[in-house]
Amino acid sequence: MDASERGMRKIVFSSPSAGPEQCVFCMIVSRKEPSRIVYEDERYIAFLDAFPFSLGHTLVCPKAHGETIWDMGEPEIAELFQVASKVSKAVVAAMGADGFRFVQNNGEAANQVVAHVHVHVIPVRMEDRGKSADRRRFSVEEMEKAAKAIRTEIDS
Repeated sequence: MDASERGMRKIVFSSPSAGPEQCVFCMIVSRKEPSRIVYEDERYIAFLDAFPFSLGHTLVCPKAHGETIWDMGEPEIAELFQVASKVSKAVVAAMGADGFRFVQNNGEAANQVVAHVHVHVIPVRMEDRGKSADRRRFSVEEMEKAAKAIRTEIDS
């Protein structure tokens, strides 16, 4: 049963939705776009956000293209969050964070920028508690070091 059959409004994006051929996350999965991958299995991939809120900000997404969580079945949603949980433990340990946020946006109105299901894993420190978060830029070296540290934690 899709959203329209349940009486829900279909999410509308102001820009055209990208199919798998044009989706930047699908291109990362197929290695047509560069990324800093920290985790991968048969169905899911996790990589550093190119425009992070904090160092170590990681995106976890299914390899199969779907725009919103409504495009997934309940077992797949559960798996996605299981992988996000695993990745969050590594992100917190690797970044020396005091906590983390899961953010999962659906639709342009909810600030979903890439029309491919994904969960943000955002490490946070106590000194940032209560502060608004802005996108940041880190050096190539900082990003590489963070990715390596997260991969090491996942592998341990």
